[in-house]
Amino acid sequence: MDTGLFARRRSSLLVWVLALLLALGLMVLDSYWPPMRPLRLQIDRALQPVYALIEVPTALSNWEQEDSLSSSQLRRDNAMLRQSMLVLQVRLQRFAAIAAENVRLRGLMNSTVVVDGRVLLTEIIGLDPDPARRVMLINKGHDEGVYVGQTVLDAQGVMGQVINVGASTAHVMLIADGQAQVPVLFNRSGVRAIVSGYGSLDRLKVLYVPPSADVRPGDLLVTSGLGLNYPFGYPVARVLRVNRKSGGDFADVLAVPVAALDRSAHLLLLFSRPQAVHDEGGA
Repeated sequence: MDTGLFARRRSSLLVWVLALLLALGLMVLDSYWPPMRPLRLQIDRALQPVYALIEVPTALSNWEQEDSLSSSQLRRDNAMLRQSMLVLQVRLQRFAAIAAENVRLRGLMNSTVVVDGRVLLTEIIGLDPDPARRVMLINKGHDEGVYVGQTVLDAQGVMGQVINVGASTAHVMLIADGQAQVPVLFNRSGVRAIVSGYGSLDRLKVLYVPPSADVRPGDLLVTSGLGLNYPFGYPVARVLRVNRKSGGDFADVLAVPVAALDRSAHLLLLFSRPQAVHDEGGA
């Protein structure tokens, strides 16, 4: 048994040696014997299908890898596109807010309220956390010349008055605050009264109006300049309802503020010290 195995091994070795010698011989002939070149080309052409068949597994493997890479790249691209789209949507939201803010600023600058004196643009940056108060914080203060008692306007009319001043901020009490009182007169008839707030941003009380006074719904109330609290002639409110049978010494008059107390974000600080008005026709 061992002798047969040894014989097969010798035979295999002999085959390998012969194959090696044949290969070396063909290489030498291919290099130095010109007639071998056409023959080699013919053999190469005949073996092209074999070469193609051998390349199939490699081609399939490469295709599978490329397909996997393409899928991964597509997923990454889709993720990046979704992220970019989200960023653009957020920016679009910001642009919409900026556009609306520009509209409000243009409205403030094109206000029909006639301003007498220097003004300073300011912005609301905070509100009093006490629900019973109607006080807001603005981003201008002593460094910009803001002073206690200064009148604050929006594009439509009187918002309120500065009650406390810091270095770079100030507190403004709205005319809707329960402690606010604004001396006014009825623009049509000249009747004097006091506008008082009671916490509601869309309703104001008009005090000390005699039942016989010439007042009616729709009348405009403007600052009278009395008491040196507000300059004369700035719109404050419009009469909503008049009840002359309230049972007291005065009529029950309800008004709505002209200024957008619950919406205005940019305001004007009016640098005009109020002066009392003594003539009956304009007081």
